[in-house]
Amino acid sequence: MIYITGDTHGNVDYNKLLTLKEKNLSYDDYLIICGDAGIVWSIYELEHFIRIYNDIGCTIIYIDGNHENFELLARFPLVEYHHALMHQIDKHIFHVLRGEIMVIDDKSFLCIGGAVSIDKGMRTPYISWWPEEEITYHDIDNALNNLEKVHFKVDYVITHCTDSKTVSKAFGFRKDICTEQLKFIDQQVDYKHWFFGHYHFDKVISPKKTCLYQNIVELK
Repeated sequence: MIYITGDTHGNVDYNKLLTLKEKNLSYDDYLIICGDAGIVWSIYELEHFIRIYNDIGCTIIYIDGNHENFELLARFPLVEYHHALMHQIDKHIFHVLRGEIMVIDDKSFLCIGGAVSIDKGMRTPYISWWPEEEITYHDIDNALNNLEKVHFKVDYVITHCTDSKTVSKAFGFRKDICTEQLKFIDQQVDYKHWFFGHYHFDKVISPKKTCLYQNIVELK
């Protein structure tokens, strides 16, 4: 089975995952986290977070959010897994790079992490905030190159933030450089459903878009 949820922030929003432990999952089951997983945040807590996420009993794949230690994350080896480039954090924990398309159980997922931290003015650069949080043109170019190979058609889109139109209409928030970068998805990509996190809401935006936070969606 494949499950998708929103931000987990290390152990802050971890308890919602305890319901998955009751399902007796295996590593042939997958949990996709829509950014801000918080597993790779502090070198001092890394082993602890790897252990508690492994305790869930399934394979963990996450995109990056804005609250990530990108410097530490870049130290992990790059591997190709389910047709996508990922950092391998542990045997069954992976971080998928921006613009990659992974395929699990014949389902394809366009993955683009990143978002703008609205609280970065209160954070310390390279201690609690990293400029690599923002989606770049290179990230979008990678997505477009991979989409071209699949004729711009995927089953699912996984992002941290979402596009400017959705941000304004669904939440009343202002657009930013990252939400602007994601506008191409609705304009060019044929997809079944788009899941995202970041906004700390559980909300069905439309028949094709869902914001996740505490909820865990099981893909049928």
